[in-house]
Amino acid sequence: MGIRSNVRAAFGRVPRPDYLASPFTEGQLQKLVWSELFGLDNSPISRAEAMAIPAMAKARNLIAGTIAKLPLRAADINGVLVNEKQPRWTYRTDGQESPFLRMLWTVDDLVFSKRSLWEVTRGSDGLILTADHVRMSRWKTNGDGEILVDDELVEADSVIYFDGPTDALLDAHASTLRAARSIAAAVETRVKTPIPVMEIHDTGDTEIEPDEAKKIVTDYNKARRDPDGATVWTPEGITLIAHGDKSDAGFMVEGRNQVRLDIANITGVPAALLDGTTSSASLTYSTQEGRRNEFVDFSLVIWMEAIAGRLSADDVVPRGQSVVFDQTDFLTTLPSPTGTPEQD
Repeated sequence: MGIRSNVRAAFGRVPRPDYLASPFTEGQLQKLVWSELFGLDNSPISRAEAMAIPAMAKARNLIAGTIAKLPLRAADINGVLVNEKQPRWTYRTDGQESPFLRMLWTVDDLVFSKRSLWEVTRGSDGLILTADHVRMSRWKTNGDGEILVDDELVEADSVIYFDGPTDALLDAHASTLRAARSIAAAVETRVKTPIPVMEIHDTGDTEIEPDEAKKIVTDYNKARRDPDGATVWTPEGITLIAHGDKSDAGFMVEGRNQVRLDIANITGVPAALLDGTTSSASLTYSTQEGRRNEFVDFSLVIWMEAIAGRLSADDVVPRGQSVVFDQTDFLTTLPSPTGTPEQD
């Protein structure tokens, strides 16, 4: 195969051009033009900015972290191959990145950017010997769909190109992620500049000078810090008006909850897993093991099938074999411990 082998040969079709390479390529430039003409915020959002959203970070960790823990297994028509016949690359890597991290960053790529890449070496029989994930910063595709790693064209049989099952989250849901960041920024601003808890309102006919008003505020705060400060006296013309105890509660609670719901909808993760549950209600599911199956069936399966399907192609495993995720340990509920058996 020539050095100019491309994704068409490696994957069967050419992916879209790499619009992430520059803000002035066709895809990103169109967003910037619409933003300038109509005042719309269509500016690109980066992965780092998305991960700065707590709910997004948790959703990513749940999806990528859970899938990465599931072992890869080769199977044929008779079922999963015995350990001695498992391809070595399914359970180990020769580089510094472990199989767990290889899969974790593969899922991360697919979630945020809709594509991922592995670099492989092959034996004389063409079978894969080693497989390692290639970080997104190291590779790209040009306008012809050719893959470049470290700015050099690569041969098709030296890489495995993964295509995501959904649109790139950073592109398709940029407005949702920007809104989430805006809500977080508004909450942070409110925390830094909270509204006054108490307003000392002048109802008198005589205008109070700024220096005198400042002294009244200082004296009031000093009196409130006194052990007997639960009760204060106000002179004629001064009224105390309470503020701030609940005025921001709706905004902070509802706004953050809406962000969690939005992130849950765009990632497919159940909203209940994004609202800061305690460890006993997390993925251990000690008393709700059925939710594990639900999480896999409705949240993870779309990513798992995309990856397993690609790894089952004839350029990865021999014809007649496929690759699956072993969910046995994840879905199997450990029996509850029992005491020492006693004879009746």
